[in-house]
Amino acid sequence: KHWLRVLFSDTWSLGGRIRKFFTIMFNGKNTLIQFSPAISFRQLINEAPQQTNAVDNLQTVLSERLVKIRTATLGPDISHRRTLIRKLLGNKEIFSAIENRAEKDGISTLQATKIANSYLKEIVADRSYITIQILQRILTAFWNKFYSGIDVHFSAALKSLALTHELVYVPCHRSHIDYLLLSYVIHNEGLAIPYIAAGKNLNMPVVGSVLRKAGAFFIRRSFKDNALYSTVMFEYLASQVSSNMPIEYFIEGGRSRTGRLLQPKPGMLAMTVRSFLKYQKRPIAFIPVYIGYEKMIEGKAYLAELTGDDKKSETLFGSIRSFFSIRGFHGRVTTSFGQAILLNDILTMQNKDWKMTPYDDERRPEWLKPAVSQTSRLIMQRINESCAVNAVNLIATALLASPNQTMDEGELKSTLLMYIELISSLNYSDHITVTTLDPTEQIQQAEKLGLIKRRNHEMGDFIFLDKPHAILLTYYRNNSLHLFVMPTLIACCFNTTAEVDRDTIIRYIKITYPFLKSEFFLPWSPADIESVIDQTLGHLVATQLINYDSEKRLFSKPLITTERHAQLTTLAQIISPLLELYYMIFALLAESGSDTLTRSRLEERCYLMAQRLSLMYEINSPDFFDKKLIANFINSLIDFGYVSVNESNKLELSETALTVGRDARRLLDKNMQYNILQMLRTSSTHP
Repeated sequence: KHWLRVLFSDTWSLGGRIRKFFTIMFNGKNTLIQFSPAISFRQLINEAPQQTNAVDNLQTVLSERLVKIRTATLGPDISHRRTLIRKLLGNKEIFSAIENRAEKDGISTLQATKIANSYLKEIVADRSYITIQILQRILTAFWNKFYSGIDVHFSAALKSLALTHELVYVPCHRSHIDYLLLSYVIHNEGLAIPYIAAGKNLNMPVVGSVLRKAGAFFIRRSFKDNALYSTVMFEYLASQVSSNMPIEYFIEGGRSRTGRLLQPKPGMLAMTVRSFLKYQKRPIAFIPVYIGYEKMIEGKAYLAELTGDDKKSETLFGSIRSFFSIRGFHGRVTTSFGQAILLNDILTMQNKDWKMTPYDDERRPEWLKPAVSQTSRLIMQRINESCAVNAVNLIATALLASPNQTMDEGELKSTLLMYIELISSLNYSDHITVTTLDPTEQIQQAEKLGLIKRRNHEMGDFIFLDKPHAILLTYYRNNSLHLFVMPTLIACCFNTTAEVDRDTIIRYIKITYPFLKSEFFLPWSPADIESVIDQTLGHLVATQLINYDSEKRLFSKPLITTERHAQLTTLAQIISPLLELYYMIFALLAESGSDTLTRSRLEERCYLMAQRLSLMYEINSPDFFDKKLIANFINSLIDFGYVSVNESNKLELSETALTVGRDARRLLDKNMQYNILQMLRTSSTHP
């Protein structure tokens, strides 16, 4: 009856000696042995003076320890899917929602119950150890065929944390194979595979069934106006959280098409926090996870979307065609686990008496929303703090900032070394890792991946990007762009002047930092920013990227004939497209004046102008006309009080915003300032 389980897996079910024999015989090469911390028998004797009590106490402690380890490794003992659905249909809150739906739609309770049952069948996972073991073998073959290895960083702390906490994995979302990759890594690390929140669009014939067996539960993109579905979804998630089942979901909501982290969508996070507050079983630890690829299997699809094509919806035929069209070498992939975020700590910061206050989900406390918002921002920050910088990230950053996306090979090698030293000096986070390849090996790796081109020359080869790869590599540059924000901002201070003092540098950076902190989830508070600037200035001076005259107390550019001058200029170009976009939005607001543009009209005009500038001046950066980036910046303008929305839904610009806009332009190249203002003048005749 259970021969497949014998062949493929270990489970919570009990087995006799014969079954154990065959399990070991077939799975002997795939055996996990864990050593837990020692238990002091002397301490147990001291706690139980009676010897018989000490023995009983030891047996109890050993049993509890083994159950904890087994739960952390296999997950909790789960009910059959049909049993769980029946149990949830009997849940008090779901039954109340069923009655409300019946009354609202004028249908019988039985009909409303059938609707709730259909929702549960659509949602609930049906994990199978057999499916997991089969997928492990398939995925091992897949990684070996298309990738040269998987690097895993900072996973050791998870094993002890899994014994005491409910783990909720919150990775960044780069590719469709993120689901499979993270489960594969977690399984190989000897931890329980989490239940994964997957979009309903992936619940396709065949594919959906396999994913469900692997631990996926499916959720609709939006269910705000469907109270019954919302209740069913919440109670299902709560049942899994309260049973200590590890959970995984992508807090960004969808895959990033630009390589930067998207702004968090707190829906699933809010439900997780509410679930914990309602049932308060095990404490929750959110585990941020950074996933990085040297080359993504969706590269061609992303390139099409980056150049303006619409996103294609997933279909069974499309998925099969995409799988069989995978070709070539894709390098290495990295999974890096960030510092855990303990929910109890966040809740205590928001309300120190939260444990003593009964929680009513119908009357949610005022501190709940700020707690969710703080948690979501901290998750994104910790993901970026776990960035694994690979060869492609570094080469993309260098070439995209160079004129015509071309560099002499020797100059490129020198720049790559400079970037590695820069990242190390900043001490962004203890969880940042950087490739161990030297510059020559980095270039060889990028060539092997087919991402860069070489032009031979007797005086030294050139490394360059053709137009499609120049656009595609913005994705890989953006993966690690947050690490360069501070040094590249300082470099931008020299765009319009050869000398500048410390106070001026700090003033310029303080103008832009709040917006960049919001966009890139930077870790430094406004109070810390001056010390970070000083630290970065110290490194730039020590490496002669800038000079310092102690008598005049001025920082200056290196001589124009030096290599360091070229590197400083290139460093400034890393963040320039983003600053140019910010300035263009400021300039457009100032040109239009207050009470003339609605928010949607401003976003539309900014997008069209940025697109036009990109075409006219060959700015090969999709970031420059990214609608989400434009919307995020306008959000920040409103949040920081530079812009307000009046009663007629028009935007009002403050005097402070005009001053800030004038100062911010000094970070831009004068030619680009002129180009933006010229574009404004010509576009004013076509409102």
